[in-house]
Amino acid sequence: MHLVLAAAAKLTVWEKIKAVPFETWCSVAIAILVLILLVRIWKNLREFNEFAPWIALFMVGGSVLLYWTYERTEPKILSPAIDFLADYLPSRMPQKDADSPH
Repeated sequence: MHLVLAAAAKLTVWEKIKAVPFETWCSVAIAILVLILLVRIWKNLREFNEFAPWIALFMVGGSVLLYWTYERTEPKILSPAIDFLADYLPSRMPQKDADSPH
């Protein structure tokens, strides 16, 4: 009797897929489209110049790093590295008392 109930309670693969929220499927679709777009951009830049995709990658990576340092919106795992860089890069954090007039 228990085996029959256990077999009836098992979800099929299709039922598991149907249980995944629509937002998750949208996120997966967007991630795939972004990946395809990045590969096409990389190939087009590579046809233009051998170093062009690396220059673009450096500029985008630098912009993300500066944004994370300024706004402090980095992923938690990167906080120690961004904390170190925050001493040398501009930040939105309030200025110290040494900058205020006496």
